[in-house]
Amino acid sequence: MSVLKESKAAKAFQRKLLIAWCIDQHPGNLTHLQKLTGMPRRTLQDAIKDLDDLSIECSFQQTEGALNNQGVYRIDQWGCIDPNWVSQNIESIAGSLEIKLQLDY
Repeated sequence: MSVLKESKAAKAFQRKLLIAWCIDQHPGNLTHLQKLTGMPRRTLQDAIKDLDDLSIECSFQQTEGALNNQGVYRIDQWGCIDPNWVSQNIESIAGSLEIKLQLDY
């Protein structure tokens, strides 16, 4: 794989890819995503809100019968992004963002 770019726009793109991959592979709520990525809650909220900039469709599925936004995020459609490419390169993407994914918490 080529070296990932370091610009602010490239980092924002990579952050969205990483969060979409986390949601797709390890569905959860914001607290779950915080533990998984170590990212602040606001950063996650902003990135999730902006996934549609990449044509990635994300929805929140409320747990049936639960109160107050209990549920999980789901990727409904990856749009023009190849999720297999993201999976194959997730370590490089995380490394570029200086994130150590906590897949075993």
